[in-house]
Amino acid sequence: MTSAPPRPVYVLHGNDSFLRDESRHRIVAEIIGPADPQVCVSSFDADAQLAEVLDELRTLPFLAPCRVVIVRDADAFVSAYRDAIEKYLEAPAHSGTLMLLVSSWPNNTRLYKAVAKVGQAIDCSVPKNHDLPRWIVEAAGRHGKKIDREAAELLADWIGPDLATLDGELEKLSIFVGGRATIAVQDVSALVAVTAGPGAFDLTNAIVAGSAKDALTALGGMLVAKGEEFRALGMIASHLRKSLLAQQLRSTGKSPDAVLPPRIPPDAKNAFLAMLVRRPLRKLQADFRRLLKADLGMKSGADPLGTMQELVVGLCT
Repeated sequence: MTSAPPRPVYVLHGNDSFLRDESRHRIVAEIIGPADPQVCVSSFDADAQLAEVLDELRTLPFLAPCRVVIVRDADAFVSAYRDAIEKYLEAPAHSGTLMLLVSSWPNNTRLYKAVAKVGQAIDCSVPKNHDLPRWIVEAAGRHGKKIDREAAELLADWIGPDLATLDGELEKLSIFVGGRATIAVQDVSALVAVTAGPGAFDLTNAIVAGSAKDALTALGGMLVAKGEEFRALGMIASHLRKSLLAQQLRSTGKSPDAVLPPRIPPDAKNAFLAMLVRRPLRKLQADFRRLLKADLGMKSGADPLGTMQELVVGLCT
């Protein structure tokens, strides 16, 4: 089966540099094949002149099937030459492909419709938090592995919407599991926790034990840089989801320890089951509301340390 011919124009829009770079590398590789990019890929900055860009597009490629002409930070370029770009796309050069890297790409313009007709626009925005596990599953596939849904959710909670870091962790996990086809939650717990810094699981262990003092100590060890509060919040969210599911199983007469890793130490297992006795379903639901309130508060400008301290004390009492 032969690959599809390159489009005359690609627009990579969105705010995530990892996704933009990934898409750019993939598209360029598909277009030029084994050719040397130094002789068939040109790159312009935001102050590019249209005449120079069009000259490059119309120049016959050297030792390559097609040229690729990239305009970075192209929002101003698009605004300045919108009509001319639309006209160019009515009869684009066969010798080159134009790639525009922009932050925004409104769908109510003639240029948007022109690109949709002859080219392709690719959304490079960071996925919403609820879409992160799906992105992780797809990214794991690119590394040749499957990943359990629970493992993907834990990784999303722990790392957050940092796609470059997520991809790096998936690469390490793929190597870690070796010949196994699937990355499991215990793999994420074993490997990702190693890079998470001291106190990573000390926090949730203290919450399970109901020790506010130990939880505050572990929290203090985690909040050493800006943004770490959301990583801690993600870890707590994963713990609460697991606790809610276990409590629901318990209420139907099923074994609540089904949510725990198979090789969990007996002391940790007993502590978790004791926590379920101490915190009925209504309390866990209230805990989740506390979590959502803390998340919203910090995103609205509340003090991270004070907010997280109040949260973990509430989860322990």
